[in-house]
Amino acid sequence: MDLYLRFRRFLEDRGCVREFEEAFGSQLPGYRLDAVLWEIMGGDECFLGRAFDWEQTSQGRSFWAQVDKEWYSLCSSL
Repeated sequence: MDLYLRFRRFLEDRGCVREFEEAFGSQLPGYRLDAVLWEIMGGDECFLGRAFDWEQTSQGRSFWAQVDKEWYSLCSSL
């Protein structure tokens, strides 16, 4: 499975699609993450760390650090 699609499924399984979309959209107005932008931004196991500033979200740093840790772990097991 394509890593972008795996990332989207990961967000769905984790129940944080809306939170991701809000955080991404608020810090990158006018952009929505799709497969093309994923590639441009270097989509990989470290993507969440550079997608947006975690501290500038309503969920905060600890929430995104946990999601990031789970995403990295999933990628490492592939």
